[in-house]
Amino acid sequence: MTRGNAANLNANPAERRPPFSCECHSARAANIDPPRGGVNLPRRRPLTLLALAAATLVAAIACNQPARPVPVDAGAYWPVYMGNMARAPFRTERLSTAEPTTVWSEGVGSGIQGMPVLAGEAIIAATSDRYLEARSRQDGSLFWRKRLEGPPVSPIIIGDAIYTATEGLGELRALDVALGDDRWKQRFASVRTPLAMAGDTLFVATENGGLFAFDRCSRSEDPAGCRTPEGEPIWSTAFRGPPSAGPLVLTDWVVVVALDSLYLFDRFSGMRRAAAQGPDIAVGELASDGSTVFLATENGSLLAWTTPNLELLWQISGFGNFQSGPVLDGNLGYAVTRTGQVLAFDLTDGAARVIAECKGAVIAPPTLVRNGLLVGTLDGKLHFLGRDGESIWMVEFDGLIETPVIVHQGRILVSMYGKAGGGLGSPYRGKMAELR
Repeated sequence: MTRGNAANLNANPAERRPPFSCECHSARAANIDPPRGGVNLPRRRPLTLLALAAATLVAAIACNQPARPVPVDAGAYWPVYMGNMARAPFRTERLSTAEPTTVWSEGVGSGIQGMPVLAGEAIIAATSDRYLEARSRQDGSLFWRKRLEGPPVSPIIIGDAIYTATEGLGELRALDVALGDDRWKQRFASVRTPLAMAGDTLFVATENGGLFAFDRCSRSEDPAGCRTPEGEPIWSTAFRGPPSAGPLVLTDWVVVVALDSLYLFDRFSGMRRAAAQGPDIAVGELASDGSTVFLATENGSLLAWTTPNLELLWQISGFGNFQSGPVLDGNLGYAVTRTGQVLAFDLTDGAARVIAECKGAVIAPPTLVRNGLLVGTLDGKLHFLGRDGESIWMVEFDGLIETPVIVHQGRILVSMYGKAGGGLGSPYRGKMAELR
């Protein structure tokens, strides 16, 4: 593949810079011409005037609720979307084979953006009506709610700090877990994909094709300990965006996917090392075992790319379309097609087989636990399957399951668009429910 440079981006670099105060010094960009057309990214549901009025009324009522502090867990660690680069943060958990029951259920904004995060006794969720919410793991009651400038991406958490960014009128923020107070914030380009943290460095991919590395420290709290002046990145570079997923951080590399193309950058300098082009548009988050990158595509392929040269290790095709990425455990991976086919595949050669049919539309990746998989569907069914695909139990909700479920100490937290009831506006709103 021919290497290119920043001049090959077919745009004036000054026009490509996000609305951000620092200079964007581009590393070498991949010389790839992606197919024409838009990116298949999820879009917010349009609101009717009645729905907007109802949301405003709910927000006004919520703003009058007194905040109460979250008991901070300094050991909280959720540095990337779905917890780790294998996208399997709960694989050591074991679930009961007895059918669970719902112990609490609470409404959460107009809809939940991505997967919520556990922070000790709190659940931190991003909502489509521009809030971050902290809720109790015990009963779903509200600790605090923070209004942002735009719909936030799913948060990440390191100790007592939350990190997120917003789309549209963009912002990049760090907040305290305790009450949601700002540690720092700055205007930024629109961000629609998850952030990633590795060590003390925060990685952000913007909707207009920029990749930034920031020091996560606050100069106001530690003036001597920050590597860069307040608000300036450690490095920045460009790629042919917009990104289809958040940055995937490996030991020495950062991988970004946009449309059908992958880009690999040096983690410490931002210089481009490799680029590759797949057969069609990638969907969901990338997954990795540390050296190989795995992804799914919207036309039904699973692919494996080796690092650092992004050489294609294997490709399997012929399955139903995917809307989410794979999850990994040991030498096996699992993925679910949009029509509910559950696949198990070998990481070394891609040998795959269908182990179950959930018979419902699926857009969220499965949640992997020690003794099985949890698969949620858009018709509200949560399936618990054994590792060989046998059905263990199924629970049905009055809503749409669009994100992976959370498991902690045998408890299952389900986020969904639930039936709101009443006659105003959209019949669906954000909802959380816990099963035990």
